[in-house]
Amino acid sequence: MRPITVTVSDASGGAKSSDWIRFDDWAPSNISIQCNVTGTVNYTVQSTLDDPNSPTNPVASGSVTWVNSSDSAVVNATTTKQSNFLFAPIFARVLLNSGTGSVVATFVQDSNGPY
Repeated sequence: MRPITVTVSDASGGAKSSDWIRFDDWAPSNISIQCNVTGTVNYTVQSTLDDPNSPTNPVASGSVTWVNSSDSAVVNATTTKQSNFLFAPIFARVLLNSGTGSVVATFVQDSNGPY
């Protein structure tokens, strides 16, 4: 899978989240994550197994439950970090808890073949 990058910046007016990243259900589940920080921020990588697009059990977008990463290095982090998901969630995002800088997060899921 090609790398997917999201940016979230300036939470001086309150917490902000990045766009949601949707992972491939049919690809291997290992996912690499790198969060590059610019300026002063506090951020958390989050994921969910809730799916607003599920044909059998949809969850309204506003009711999705976001869970902080099991890797404490990317929970309330303030510097550039690398992490991973050993098992692919349905969606992930970066929550910018506070700060006036930015976080650029790149997610790379393993692939079964070439791009």
